Amino acid sequence: MFIWSHILVISCRYAQQTDAGQLTRSLLLEPRATVNVKPNLQIIADDVKCSHGAAISDLEDSQLFYFQARGIDLETAREALVFSFGAEVIDKLPYSFVQKQVKDHVKALLKSRRKGSS
Repeated sequence: MFIWSHILVISCRYAQQTDAGQLTRSLLLEPRATVNVKPNLQIIADDVKCSHGAAISDLEDSQLFYFQARGIDLETAREALVFSFGAEVIDKLPYSFVQKQVKDHVKALLKSRRKGSS
């Protein structure tokens, strides 16, 4: 799987004293997956604070070992780590009922993935 992400944030000349941040985090779930991220800021204003960054990672063996050392099987550990990665974004949704629906949907997708690989 290959993912390309080009994100543009524009701070126009009338947006003085803007404080903007852009962060892209990607989680690789397949051994041959790749992600190319290009954060891009276009700053036209004089008096702004803008930052950008990108982080790309896969599930770390030490994280999986932590779960397994406590008697949790590998698939459940993977599901928990993937879910918690996404939950950080889901928790920022403005309505709790939407958060719950999205979390339930993600849990169902993770469980169906497990059943599909058995």
